[in-house]
Formats: sequence, C-alpha cells, structure tokens
Amino acid sequence: MKNRRYIVVDLETTGNQATKADKIIQFSACIVEDGKIVDQFSTFLNPEKRIPPFIKELTGIVDKDVKDAPLFEDVSSIIHSLIDGGIFVAHNVSFDWTFLQKEMREAGEAPLKMKLLDTVELARIMYPTVDSFKLQDLADEFGLGHDAPHRADSDARVTAELLLLFLEKLESLPLATIRKLTTLAQHLTGFLAELLFDIEMRKEREMERLDPQWLEYRGIVIRQKDVKVAQYSRADNLTYPSSDDDKIALFQTADVTLVPRVGQFLMMDTVMDSWKAETDTLIEAGTGIGKTLGYFLPAIYFAKERQIPIVISTYTNLLQSQIFHKDIPLLATLTGFDIQAVVLKGRDHYINLFKFEQLLTEVDKTYDVVLTKMQLLVWLTETTTGDIDEVNLSGGGQLFWNRMKHTGWFLSPTKDPWLAYDFYLFNQKQAKAADLIIVNHALLLQDHYGKGQWLPDYEYAVIDEAHHFTDAARAQKSFVFSYRRMKFFMNRLGTLGKEAILKRLEWMFPEQHQLFDVEIAVVKLEEALDDLFRLLAQKLLKSHKNTTELILVENVIDEKLDAALFFAGEKALLLMREVSVALDLILTEGKQKAEVFDEKESAFLEEVYSFVIDWKKAENQLATMLYEKEEAMMLYIESDRHKSLGSMRLRADIIQVNHTLQKDFFDTKKAVVLTSATLTVNDSFAYIQAELGLDADIITRQIKSPFHYDENARILIPSDMLPVKGTSLDDYTSRLASYLSAIAKETSGRMLVLFTANDMLQKTYRKMNQDASIAEYRILAQGVSSGSPARLTKQFLALDKAILLGTMTFWEGVDIPGDDLSCLVIVRLPFAPLEDPYTKAQITLRKKMGQNAFQTYSLPEAVLRFKQGFGRLIRREADRGIVFVFDNRVDTTNFGKAFLHSIPEVPIVKGREQELLEEVKKFFE
Repeated sequence: MKNRRYIVVDLETTGNQATKADKIIQFSACIVEDGKIVDQFSTFLNPEKRIPPFIKELTGIVDKDVKDAPLFEDVSSIIHSLIDGGIFVAHNVSFDWTFLQKEMREAGEAPLKMKLLDTVELARIMYPTVDSFKLQDLADEFGLGHDAPHRADSDARVTAELLLLFLEKLESLPLATIRKLTTLAQHLTGFLAELLFDIEMRKEREMERLDPQWLEYRGIVIRQKDVKVAQYSRADNLTYPSSDDDKIALFQTADVTLVPRVGQFLMMDTVMDSWKAETDTLIEAGTGIGKTLGYFLPAIYFAKERQIPIVISTYTNLLQSQIFHKDIPLLATLTGFDIQAVVLKGRDHYINLFKFEQLLTEVDKTYDVVLTKMQLLVWLTETTTGDIDEVNLSGGGQLFWNRMKHTGWFLSPTKDPWLAYDFYLFNQKQAKAADLIIVNHALLLQDHYGKGQWLPDYEYAVIDEAHHFTDAARAQKSFVFSYRRMKFFMNRLGTLGKEAILKRLEWMFPEQHQLFDVEIAVVKLEEALDDLFRLLAQKLLKSHKNTTELILVENVIDEKLDAALFFAGEKALLLMREVSVALDLILTEGKQKAEVFDEKESAFLEEVYSFVIDWKKAENQLATMLYEKEEAMMLYIESDRHKSLGSMRLRADIIQVNHTLQKDFFDTKKAVVLTSATLTVNDSFAYIQAELGLDADIITRQIKSPFHYDENARILIPSDMLPVKGTSLDDYTSRLASYLSAIAKETSGRMLVLFTANDMLQKTYRKMNQDASIAEYRILAQGVSSGSPARLTKQFLALDKAILLGTMTFWEGVDIPGDDLSCLVIVRLPFAPLEDPYTKAQITLRKKMGQNAFQTYSLPEAVLRFKQGFGRLIRREADRGIVFVFDNRVDTTNFGKAFLHSIPEVPIVKGREQELLEEVKKFFE
C-alpha cells in the first residue's frame, strides 16, 4: 500500500465532450505517496478558442487567464512523465481520463499506462450514508477546505484529501467485509479490485482479530446491538414540574443553556393537562416558543410516571432523525432520566439479512447491483437500525432493494438463519421497551389503517407538524397505477425462457403446470396493459391542451370511468388476478414442501412472497379505481411533457379523510396533542378542526411568538407593480426582475424570493441573470440551478452575495437564521392553481356540499401556506428583516386581510419603488 503512487487529477475544460472540439483549460495533479500528498503540479492551458460563458460562470476562469498560458502540446511531455505508471485517480474518473487521453494523442505522446480509481465510486462504497457524492458536498461533509470549487488546483487537492480518507476507512474495515468486497469488485473496472485484494491478503497474514463492536455471522459482519430497557431509580423524581418556578429550577440544574420562555411553559402545561383530562388538543406554537421541548418534557414525565409509551409523530424521516439525535439527548440532560427512545419505520424500510445473504451469492454484473451490494456490506458494519433510509442508493439500487426489503416471513421464521439478528424484530423489541416511540405520519397512519400491525399498543400521542396530517392521511389512501411500475413487475416475473421469477420457480417446481398458465396470462397482460395505457395517452393527447394532467373522474361516488377505459382496465385486472391466484397456489405448495428446500431456495420463496404482496397491492389499487363507490376519490392521468407511453400514470387521490380520521383514529386514543406553527386562519382553529374531523369541544391553545416583530420586521407592499391579470408573463417578469435587482442592491442579496409557478420563476431568473447591474450577485433558482432544495440552501448560506428563487418546497422547512436572510419576497399569494386536478376536485366537492369553496378551502389553504412562507424570515430572537408582498390583493381585497391578520403584528408600509427602497435603507441603517 505505502509504495503505491497515486496521481490525483482534475481538469477544467471548455465543455463536456472530449469527442468534439472541447479543450483543457486547466490541469492539476496531486501526487500521493506513503499516505500523504507529496507534490502538486498545476497549470492553465491555452485552448486557442474562447471560453464559453457557462464555463466562465462555473469555474471563474476567463480568457485573459489562459491567453498567455502554454498550449497542451508544450507541457504534454512534462504531464506524461509526471503521471505515467502511477494509479490515475479522479472524481468521476472517466471524464478526466477520456479528455487527457485525447489531448495526449493529439500531442503525439505515447499512450499512458495507468490503472484507474474513481473517488465517486469509492465514496459511494465507503460512506454509503452521505447525502451527496458531489465533490463540494463531500468536502463540506468531511470539513475539508475547498476555497475555489471548479478550479482544477483546488478540486485536485480536495480529491486527494478524500482519497486518503477513503483509503484509511478501507484499512479499518473487518477482514470478512473486505473479503466480500474483493469478490464483488471483480465485476467493476479499474484498480479497486486489486487494491481490495492486497488489503485482504495483508489482513489474512496479520490474522487480524474482530473488533468487539462487530459480530461476524455466516461471513457477514454486522454491528453489535442490544435492546435497551429504561432503568428506574428510586432517586428519580418523576413528579412533573407544574409551576413556572419548578421548571426554571429544572432548567438551571441541567448543564445546558436554556432560556425560560413563558409560552413554552404554557405549552408544556397544556400538553400535560390534555393527557390527564384525556382530551384531544390543538396547539399553535409560534416561532421561537421551543415547540419540541414544549411537548417532549411533559411526554417523558407522563411516560415514566405511567410506565407507558408515548408516540411522537413528525412529518418526514429527516425530522424523525433530528428529534432523535438532537432533542432526546437534550431531554436526558435536562431531566437526568435514563430515556429509551426508538425511531420506528414501516417493515419494508428494514433489510432482510437472509435475502441479502443469498443475493450476495448471485452473480449479477449489473453495475448498480454490484455497487449496492458493496454499499450495504459497509453499511452493515455501522448501522444499528437496518433502516435503508440511511443509505444513499442509486436509482438502480432502489429497484434492487425490492428484492431484499423486509415483508415478514412466508415460511416459518425458524427457517431464517438470521432470525436472532433481524433488524425489524430488534426495532419492534426496542419499541416495546421504549418510553418514546418516534414515527412519521406515514407509519402512524399505516398502522392505523392496518389495524395496529406495526406499533405497540399506545393511547397517547403527539402529532408535530400537524398541518400536514390530513395530507399524510390522504397520501396513505391515495395511489398511482403506472405503466413503468407494471413493466418493472412484468420484468421481475419474466417468462419460462427468461432468467427471472417464473424460470426459477420452474426449477423448484418442475411438475407445477400452473406456471404455464401464469406465462400465458403474463403475455396477455402485457398486451392488455399496453392497450389500457395507450387509451390513457390518447385521451391526454385529445384533450387539446398543453397539459400533462387530465381528470377522468372528479368523484367516484357520483361518476365512473367511461366504458372503453373501464373495460380495458377490467381486462388487465382479470389477468392480474389470474397471475396472483396461480402464484398463491405455487407458494402454498412451497410451504408444504418447505423442509426439502435448501437455504437459497427458502430465501427465494420469501422473495416471491414479497413480490406477490406488491403485485396484489397493485391489483387491489386497480380494482379500487374501477369499482370504488364509497370514498370521495378522484381519478386522473399524469404524464411527462412528451406524453410518452412510459410516463403514463393513472392516479387516484382521496379528497376527504376527516370522517375516517375522527372515527377510526382520534376516537380510539385517550388523548392526542396536535401542534404546529401554522394551525389558525384569522385566529380561528375552525378550518383545521374540520379537516381533521376533530370535535368542537377539544382544547385549543394559540401561543404567540415571543419575538418582537414590531421592531424587527416590516411588510412592504409595492403600489406601482404591474397587475398579474391582464399583463403578459414577459412584461410582468421583466418588471419583477428589475424590482428584485433594485431590492438586492439595498440588502446585499441575502434574499429569498418565493414563487407559486415554475414558469414565472424561470423567466424571472433568466432576466435577472442578464442584468449587468447585479453581476456580482450569485442567483440560485430551484429547478434551474443544479441541486436539491437542501443543496441550494447550503450554497446560499455559503455565498456572501446571493439571491435564492424557490417554489413551493421553499415555502416551509427552510431554516436560514441570522444575517444570511434579510429579505423575503412573496411574489404571489400562494393560492393553489385552479387547473390543478386535486384543487378542482376539492372545489367541486365543496360546492356539491353547499359550501363556499373559496372560503372553506382555497383561502384557508393559501393563508396557512402564506404563514409558512412568512415564517422563513424570523427564525431567531435577534433576526431582523423585511418582507415584500408583490401581490397587492393582500391590501386591496377583503380576503387579503385574512393573510395579514393570521401572522404576527408587523408594521406595514405601502408605496412606490423608490419610497420602499428608501424604507429598506432606513430599516437596515
């Protein structure tokens, strides 16, 4: 290992295509030997052509930088002698290697003799849980200085530092894991297989002993884990601190800095009173209250005192993780209790180790499959949960996951040699011994609709981010029947002549004639599905609209699918049922013969059982679409903009869930506390109560934010902005872009602009980007700039002068505290677009119920979203900032007042552009 010479290379080029006329404009190579960077060579190169604008923007390299630089052929021999014979390393190695080979050929140099190593591939394998494998993101993740991203010298240095990290991690892995990685790496190109083999041989020679943190079983290494049961001590004071003085005293005894807040104390008491009185409660906790601790403190006292579990439900997996890793330790420090908490997910989030072990023995050279197996081997040395959400899988890896996800046991669990180490059972045991069970809304509702299959018995719960609870309930009962998913199922089934499920079943059940019936049904089903989805595509094309969505049935209670679609769907459904009936018969025979099957065959039967569960779910969904007449449900077509057959999706959305939530969920619990920063409209809980189906006599508490909005914020409403109605999109976005540029100059950027429509965002972005007066500002735009919302937010925080344009994702959940965000712009009041199928169905349903759809649905939904958007500005007590609302309906209409009455009291200033810019200047002075 130490004698190896790694040449870590990065190139900047005039474009992405080595096969065309693109050229290298900067070359850098770091030499890594003996576990350290020993040298670096960098040079600009003259491409003898102009550098394209997008490359200038990306790299910061301009024409004058390369004007007097050498041509590649002038330094080709130096580069050749420097790197030849070493191991060529790069981040996405094929790009740099292809470009360098091409330039070397053109310079007349001899072919390079090098083995290749890709740090993207190494990162995916060594650190499978990292959110992003981009170079900048990895540098951030590991705290590596990366002063000039997209400059070859800086990129090469960071890549070399990452290489050293990855090599160190490789060396630390246990021998059994390295053995399996070495076997799998034979199917990859490049140097990795040789590197792994050398490490394996050295570890064999040294007879390395397994670290106690690990356990090796059947050749796979997993992390040791034990079910932790809460310990109760006589010294534990389990009496809830009921007075404010008691709470202050508790805060002072803990070794943490906590500021006593009246609103937070009120929330704690309201939660405790709710559970004691066994009454459901709605609490709107304004920003800065300390909502999480506001329910966590009474929850742990109540759980300890009664020795029962309390369920805490959040909206997303990310929030679950934050609560577990940040808030539970704080709660333990504060109370001094031994707190047992567990994050629980649905069963198919956990890996089935028996299936995984058998899949490791299958020779599948598909890149994504090999990579995923290697990722999971490393991950198993680290995880104590077995939750696949921890792993950053590729698209192909996510499909492969379907073959090893947990779906319970078809054969007796005793046939599973991994039963003692099963992650799903471990998490279930942990949940039964826990004080606090942290779930997301999806699992809570899945458990509710599945009659308690996943969670231990519980009677008290907290639902955080409660404004999303009805959305989550609808999502649980809504579904998509797609062409792509059905094709995936058909490929997994295969035929008797193709290496897939049916072929393998034929080997196991040679006398089973049902398999021929299945094959005939599959062939017919392929044709029936093509007919069904072609019919959907034709309907979408005939709608004569530039749309990718088309409502088929607005409410199945009153309408049904047209005859042609109904019969096409029914034909496909009958064939799906033929397949599932035949597979059930084969599985039944498999269960009867279970004793004759070896482990590989048993694991395969479990995989078939899992497949049949998914198949029947799709079958039941299609049946629901065709025959459902009880629930308020809409059906519509979705596709991509090309309306291609492969993109066709038949979607069913439940429109109302309030009655089932009340009867089947809230009425079955003793007390549920629902909380969020946005629950009221015009200081009333009426809308959210109706949506959730909660009784009128529940406890409601509105706790205002403690922040001084009157001093620290302003709302500015332009009186000279063009009206949206009657103004072309081009004219409107030109004026908007000009206005935003003027504001940016006064606020030094630090501006988040919230849109409700992608086309308006994109046009505004393009016009701002062409404005020379703000050339020094970096403009980031959702859907235009590369990266997820989280990545764009991270970039925004890292830049001194930046403007961030976002759509609906950015209206909530984005946390940009302090001086990083000084100006929030709301372009339009966030009403859902009327052409949105779901919105249309809601409006139609409410009209049929004799309600005013605008007052009972459109307005309250928009107000709650507006409150979420407004909440992005002031996140901490010392934050200051301004909010521009460009939609003057907030001031000129009666309904507009509902928006302003629903947020904290903030001084409002109306005026023309120059007057408002003066106000901005004065505010920040």
